Amino acid sequence: MTGFVVAAGGRRQGGSAMASCTRRSAIIGCLAAFLATVTGCARERPPATGERSASAGERSASAEYRGVDFSQDQEANYAAGQLGQRLMRFLPGMPGYAGMQIVRTGIQVEVVGSPTPEMRSVVARHGLRHQGSEIPVRFHSVRYSEKELQAVQNQITADRDDWAKRGIELSSWGIDLDSNTVEITLERYTKAFGTALLERYGDRVTVYPHDYTISFGVG
Repeated sequence: MTGFVVAAGGRRQGGSAMASCTRRSAIIGCLAAFLATVTGCARERPPATGERSASAGERSASAEYRGVDFSQDQEANYAAGQLGQRLMRFLPGMPGYAGMQIVRTGIQVEVVGSPTPEMRSVVARHGLRHQGSEIPVRFHSVRYSEKELQAVQNQITADRDDWAKRGIELSSWGIDLDSNTVEITLERYTKAFGTALLERYGDRVTVYPHDYTISFGVG
């Protein structure tokens, strides 16, 4: 499962409750934890350096939606989580797959380019209904696949000690669906540190532009 890596055995202060600390429901894997991420546990924060903003079309589509809010309504969220678990049996590993999350309008599947016929077939075969209607599943085009971003995350893990020697202490790093990047948080953020990370990994990462501490202990 893809998730945030937390440095030195700590846990992300104020982060989502999803398994492996994945922020903003990057993967529907553990239903109970996933439900927690879409009912207010994801941390609020300013945009990370290099983060993509929602397009005008995406904002308009969300604003015009008048149905049940699958990200907040408990029963709808549970039903969407069940559908997500069904889809997770088939979609990961397909070419271009980049993640999945529950959004206001239903399930959103991230995919590089256009969804393949196989992806559409999986969605058509395994749909679920809520309150008499099919739970909407839409595909959202992104730049990088989950496999590509996982490779970046693994490289950051390998580089962590080298960054520490340069005074750059990473506190967490992992795939963030909202930006379609690997998001990095730092124990002490400076613009120079952020620039160094962006120069090393390019636009496949974003850097949270504030200090981000890790709490230790049980719980």
